[in-house]
Amino acid sequence: MSAELERRLREEFARAAGHAPRPAADLRTRIETGHRRRRRRGSVLSAAATVAVLSAVAAVMVPPGERVVAARPSPTFAPATPASPRAHPVPPPVEKVWPGVVRTVPEKLPNGQPMRPERYLDDRSLLVRTEDGDRIHALWAYDVRKRTARRLVDVRSPRGTVVTSPFVAVGEGLLAWWTLRRHAGVRVVEIWTAPVTGGTQRQVATLKNAPQGIDLEIAGGRLVWSPWGREGVYRMPLTGGRAEQVAGSAGHTLLAWPWAARPRPGNRPTKEAAFGGLVDLRTGERSRASVAGGVCAVTWCVHGRTASRRDGGGRRELPGPTMMSVPALDRFVVVSHERTSEVLYDLATGKSGTLGPTVYSPVLDYRTPGLLVYARDGEQVVVDLKAIR
Repeated sequence: MSAELERRLREEFARAAGHAPRPAADLRTRIETGHRRRRRRGSVLSAAATVAVLSAVAAVMVPPGERVVAARPSPTFAPATPASPRAHPVPPPVEKVWPGVVRTVPEKLPNGQPMRPERYLDDRSLLVRTEDGDRIHALWAYDVRKRTARRLVDVRSPRGTVVTSPFVAVGEGLLAWWTLRRHAGVRVVEIWTAPVTGGTQRQVATLKNAPQGIDLEIAGGRLVWSPWGREGVYRMPLTGGRAEQVAGSAGHTLLAWPWAARPRPGNRPTKEAAFGGLVDLRTGERSRASVAGGVCAVTWCVHGRTASRRDGGGRRELPGPTMMSVPALDRFVVVSHERTSEVLYDLATGKSGTLGPTVYSPVLDYRTPGLLVYARDGEQVVVDLKAIR
């Protein structure tokens, strides 16, 4: 490695420090887990996953004209050192705790292509994607009862695309996703839509202020997003047009419309909870979490083996440590139970269900649209979080 490349890498890491999570002692395990969750494809060697991540970082630093690969920011943060836990009983299987919300689906479509479930389109149809590397190949509607699939969109990515959005937004009768490519030395994000019933994709926006990617939603009849590596929430009409920054969003990151929060998790120790400062972008109302450390969603905050509401009330002792991820749907976390495998824990009710045995540790991302998906016995287990009451 040349001295010049080393210097450029150090500068890049310094610039990324405000966005990246603080490394933990089990970083290698987390890299492998995150890689496996994104692929949902069998067993992956931890060394290979580590090389893939380091390659993505190095690719960002390559000179102009060479291939650039963007890595999605991790939603997980280093846990605090836990206190000595008390013994917790092993929860019943998740199927017993929440009957009717768990289904199993194959790892592949009937045509043999590996599929990745995204979200439910209705009570029996899953939106699933097939992929070509880091790019969406096609979007499908998969019937969980008949185990049949219908192709919705043949996704066409522009030449030079290096990655597409990790999640597809759904709303107002549309599917929406983004692509990232390099053009004339500049990284460009483009937003695309297609009818949720199926059809041809349409380009609706080209963004030059989001050089790494975006978190995208459809809300209030508009496209809404936050750029990775930068701050603020932006929106535009579903048909395209001029993007505008939402008033009051400066310094904040989109959680779930209309909520945005700060500070973004970083690698510098702080007593303030990540996403502890909250703003309602419709009303301008602001609040700050009273809890120290950890990470918060709209209502709940998680810190090590404990959770509480933003005002400090409703304290719950969790049956194991978490990955310190933002609670999904503002209520669900996955914890590593001390006496069994991973457990899905509902902060709103205190109920929990065992997921195991699993092929790998499932990662619950707060940006996933209401699903927890993991591999078990050669199939994929799909937990419909939105159906849990």
